[in-house]
Amino acid sequence: MTETQEQFGLCRRALFVGAGGVGAAALLAACGGSDPATPAPETQATTPPAQGGATSAASAVLAKASEVPVGGGKLVGNVLLVQPQAGVIKGFNARCPHMGTTVDEPKGGVITCPNHGSQFKAEDGSLVKGPATKGLSPILLKITGDDIARE
Repeated sequence: MTETQEQFGLCRRALFVGAGGVGAAALLAACGGSDPATPAPETQATTPPAQGGATSAASAVLAKASEVPVGGGKLVGNVLLVQPQAGVIKGFNARCPHMGTTVDEPKGGVITCPNHGSQFKAEDGSLVKGPATKGLSPILLKITGDDIARE
């Protein structure tokens, strides 16, 4: 039996033996990773920024406005930045609302999901064609000079 299988088996047995609500949460958190020194991503704590101008991850620069082509877009992780017309930059969650596939950068004013062909308007993220049943979720942006960050 591998170490991971042993950890999973022990954790599962401890959970079924009747660990209480708080104990079960602690056991599940302990079973998350194979390296006990590395917490599972959902349990990692974030440190607030120091006073005096430091920025948090939420306000970190995603891209430069000059990197987002007019009439096109740029994928940055799970964020799709688009510039449907010069000087107008918008952000959308890059995951298709149908099944979570990352959409492609826009072409001809249309954002397409490569998985099942859902299409969205680059101008506002609204649905053009399914199987998705709703448009892309907007992401609020803060643009300072040439820097684009999440608001």
